[in-house]
Amino acid sequence: SLPIYASQDGSNLVLRMDNAVVAGDPVAYHAGGVKSMGKFSMTYGKVEVRAKFTQGRGSWPAIWMMPEPATAYGGWPACGEIDIMEHVNNESVMYHTIHNSSVTNANGGSTASKAATYNTTDYNLYTMIWSPNDIRFYVNNVLQYTYARVSGGGTQQWPFDVPFYLILNQAGGAGWPGAITNADLPFSMQVDYVRVYKLPLFSNGDFESGTIYPWTTWGGGSSVVSTDARTGSRCIRETGGETSIEQYLTGLTPNTTYWFGGYAKVSTAGQSVSIGVKNFGGTAVNATIGTTSYSNASVTFTTGANNTTATVYFYKPLSGTVYGDDFYLEKL
Repeated sequence: SLPIYASQDGSNLVLRMDNAVVAGDPVAYHAGGVKSMGKFSMTYGKVEVRAKFTQGRGSWPAIWMMPEPATAYGGWPACGEIDIMEHVNNESVMYHTIHNSSVTNANGGSTASKAATYNTTDYNLYTMIWSPNDIRFYVNNVLQYTYARVSGGGTQQWPFDVPFYLILNQAGGAGWPGAITNADLPFSMQVDYVRVYKLPLFSNGDFESGTIYPWTTWGGGSSVVSTDARTGSRCIRETGGETSIEQYLTGLTPNTTYWFGGYAKVSTAGQSVSIGVKNFGGTAVNATIGTTSYSNASVTFTTGANNTTATVYFYKPLSGTVYGDDFYLEKL
């Protein structure tokens, strides 16, 4: 009977590749895959895929994403490609890779690629978190690689602001892995689940994760420290000259009022720091704190008629040291 190349076995999605003879079909190999094109796509968010796969000479299982429509920024690689997981042959590592005009060469290779170890005999959890600032790849909840958006890089470096759809497939026998060794067939990838999440509107307001992400920084120096916290054990510290941390928000509702605030203190009387919001479709707003013990400040802002994004910030205009903690965002 004809093998089923994309099927369910009661527990998993099973994607298969083999060299079975199919009547009336002269192709030497057949393989299975699934894609969400035309049914589901996303711009920013989190993808989790729990899967395992066989090894073999010529095998190439992959979990990846392509834009919809495909030609938003031109043909491949200008359009962009996000490879959450790729594996070839019998290697003990898998790969996270980004493709675009900036990092992909004429032979299809990318300089934005990272090899990562995985459990070769069992399921692994492959995760991608895609924000307006970067794309992060994890294996079994451990961060392996970050591809960051570069200011001024344009769409050549960051074509990743349009919808992308998901592809899961068991391929092989061409390109990167080389020829198939028939003795190693069949190849298969078993997928336990695929989960997709929206990113929260605002996150890491208390810095208890120990990292600045998803805030970005510029200026003097910003770091998460384990002293001077208002609550918990960590806060943000800004030192040196003019300094700021910012978080780009997406998914806001147009013509809607939000409330953004937080707590801050300065190390020396006479210094100041501002909590504010900009780029929301209206005039930037901010509130200033200049106390040497933690004080609260907040602002309200209303998004424009067609605005779904904004940037919140914690900004120190002059030299000195300031601390911030327990930032929050609420929809009014």
